[in-house]
Amino acid sequence: MRTHRVSDFPEANSGGAIPKETPQQLGVSASRLQAAVNACRHLIPAAGQPTQAALQRSWLDFRTFARCMRRRGVTGWPDPTPYPNHPERPTFALQTTGLVLSSPRVARVIRACVPLLHGTNPQRLGESG
Repeated sequence: MRTHRVSDFPEANSGGAIPKETPQQLGVSASRLQAAVNACRHLIPAAGQPTQAALQRSWLDFRTFARCMRRRGVTGWPDPTPYPNHPERPTFALQTTGLVLSSPRVARVIRACVPLLHGTNPQRLGESG
């Protein structure tokens, strides 16, 4: 991807999954990103989908992250649930929890626990502040 002029393309995480990024996040146009994807598609193992082992690891990491959050005092942090668009993948349903992720206390705990996700952080927890 980088040789096709998408210089900020991220590394795969420890589970082998490639983080999904928008053209804006990568600093390129949609057409440039699509051209690079098309040129590199043959290099992506399993068509870019995580393996069953990587999915199981991701679920374990999300449960461990949730326990870390609660142990550190964010008692309303939910267990992971299936992501609606890809139910094999975990997510945190945070919309109805009433948690304010940007509050200094919650943000501090997120930053402390986010390494437990081993690079699988589709909700970008801890990245804004």
